[in-house]
Amino acid sequence: MSEDKKKKLFEAKIITLGDGQVGKSSLILRYVDNSFSTNYLSTIGVDSKYKKIKLNGEEIKVKIFDTAGQERFRSITSDYIRKANGMLLVYDITHKPSFENVENWINNLKEETGQKMIPSVLIGNKKDLTEERVIKEDQGKELAKKLELEEHFYETSCSTGENVQKAFSDLIEQIYNKYGNKTTNSNLQLDKNKKGNKKKFC
Repeated sequence: MSEDKKKKLFEAKIITLGDGQVGKSSLILRYVDNSFSTNYLSTIGVDSKYKKIKLNGEEIKVKIFDTAGQERFRSITSDYIRKANGMLLVYDITHKPSFENVENWINNLKEETGQKMIPSVLIGNKKDLTEERVIKEDQGKELAKKLELEEHFYETSCSTGENVQKAFSDLIEQIYNKYGNKTTNSNLQLDKNKKGNKKKFC
């Protein structure tokens, strides 16, 4: 067997955090299978999905932990927080409490990781529900700025697919640049001064 075949794939381990019913499972379904269902059942505890992608020619395994947002499942969620190296933080633009709870989820992550922040993306989901919107995009941007995620904020729609791939690609790129092989893959380093710098995902 060649050395290339023996090489272990880099694994991006993503945890989704946010209140129940914000659309975490639908985001994962849209990203992994490019599909959407209005009959998706609420997650019980933690589920997981896998996807292999290529980042600038290198194969990467993406493992996504889909967590329940209910309080009674937080002890289970905590175990997976400690395993993750990236976070997808989600609120529902039509539900104010889910927006107000974002910082609680951040604090929960910091408690479980010893105050250590991991690569993250902030998502305001259900962008297609314009008539039901209660959280303005500018409010999401302000929160992202407060959390130092202003360059990693997206409003998404699982129904149309808008910005879902972008959000996941952004997060995976952050994870790889922080934890991947930086010696042999120096060309993949983030240039924070070039916001428009694009990487190739498929």
